[in-house]
Amino acid sequence: MSPRVLFLVAGAGEASCRFRVLQYLPHLQRRGIATHVADLHVPLGRRRRLLLSAAEYDVVCVHRVLLTAIEQRWLQRVAPRYIFDFDDAIMFRDSQRQRFVSWQRRHRFARMVAGAHRVIAGNRYLADAAFRYTDRVTVIPTAIDLTPYPNPPHRSRDPVIGWIGTRANLMYLRAVLPALARLSRTRPEITLKIVADDFFDGPHLRIIEKPWSLEDEVADVTSFQVGIMPLPDDPWTRGKCAVKILQYFAAAVPVVCSPVGTNLDVVEHGRSGYFATADDEWVNYLDDLLGNAERRTQFGAAGRETVRQRYSIEATLDALITALLE
Repeated sequence: MSPRVLFLVAGAGEASCRFRVLQYLPHLQRRGIATHVADLHVPLGRRRRLLLSAAEYDVVCVHRVLLTAIEQRWLQRVAPRYIFDFDDAIMFRDSQRQRFVSWQRRHRFARMVAGAHRVIAGNRYLADAAFRYTDRVTVIPTAIDLTPYPNPPHRSRDPVIGWIGTRANLMYLRAVLPALARLSRTRPEITLKIVADDFFDGPHLRIIEKPWSLEDEVADVTSFQVGIMPLPDDPWTRGKCAVKILQYFAAAVPVVCSPVGTNLDVVEHGRSGYFATADDEWVNYLDDLLGNAERRTQFGAAGRETVRQRYSIEATLDALITALLE
């Protein structure tokens, strides 16, 4: 009989759920694994019933949800060998807060991890956090489905610097506006394209505001000549899984990014992209890529190959199945 896997998530419409859970479902089903996704963003009574329904499944995978103590007891009553998957530094508050440490978050995280039969972490930094409470940790990076991305891409010649994300992360993009404004003085033809659910005005900089949609996501990323991912170095950002960069690379778009967290594992400086910290580095590296079509093509091809080999569905599927069914 086919194994039945229940994924318990908090927000089925969130990007994390899409990349870590939803995009794997047809591949798991083709391998003979029956799957069901239950969203815990529901009233408490319904949430309790969903947790107790785990008894109907062979495997239960909790994605990112830090259950309360009583909720965890409900779950463990019926699924004592649950799996916990996470892809952000959810044991901390995010970069918008003045203090990263939250004792409540840390306690819930420790309890979820210690009680799990297996923990799946999105990168080494997150795995190290989990290893404090258990030795049953597997690193499975967030992956990209390459199928929708044309190869080679059909790229416009317009000098577009692109960023894709959410309003919560716009603060990171704001940090490089001075560098982009400087670059625009020597390259007035450049445009910053923001694909998101919110926007801002940049002085002395042309900005395309493109509302994010799943239907347009691949076309939007493919329209970039260079993708950027600026980040500060803090306890929250070190846990990020570089999804922006993986999307850029899937579209064969070279990157300029901050040398923080998983970015350091994904990008090869001088081969698939550049690491930048100071404004001068952002200006110089972006200018280098915008002015050299051959280098953009070479870097983009190297980035796409990185995704194919290490960060694609095909590269990660077997490890996920092993972690779920062992």
